Amino acid sequence: AISAEPNTLAEAAVSSTTPDLPAEPRVVTETPGAVYRSEDLAVFYGSFRAVRAVNLEILEHQITAFIGPSGCGKTTVLRCLNRMNDFIPSAKVEGSINYHGVDLYDPAVNATEVRRRIGMVFQKPNPFPKSIYDNVAYGPRISGQKKGLDDVVEQSLQRAALWDEVKDRLKSSALGLSGGQQQRLCIARAVACNPE
Repeated sequence: AISAEPNTLAEAAVSSTTPDLPAEPRVVTETPGAVYRSEDLAVFYGSFRAVRAVNLEILEHQITAFIGPSGCGKTTVLRCLNRMNDFIPSAKVEGSINYHGVDLYDPAVNATEVRRRIGMVFQKPNPFPKSIYDNVAYGPRISGQKKGLDDVVEQSLQRAALWDEVKDRLKSSALGLSGGQQQRLCIARAVACNPE
């Protein structure tokens, strides 16, 4: 979920009030309304080039679809949008991806802050092997939130249209949910952090 909140990564990066973002990030000129812009994006897994020369803009309040055969790099490109490929030791990203004008791969940009601001939910659900409650509360907890977690969990599950189905079994394992429920749980887990 992406919106034009005043607290964008670019504004926060320029601000000195957010210590884990660069004081002077590389900011580029963007098309009005562009949220993402990639230039000559290439992704390697070791010596294998999975994606080459991806140039695209994703505009605010627009739906953008990546369509192509299995293995063509759709998920690889999506994973670059919030630096999830950083978790793969053999992955290397070349070119640039700008988010509201800030180069996400600038060494001064904090990858954790990027992921906090840019939520990701994939087709195959990936609930954590924890309770339903703990899945939704995970993001706010690691961000340091200690109070109001019950409200965050309830509101997030309501926003994902799952609350009525699970409100009486929040301490049950998330792995016991149906596939569709697991998908909605992952949506609730993503929105619990209030991504931009």
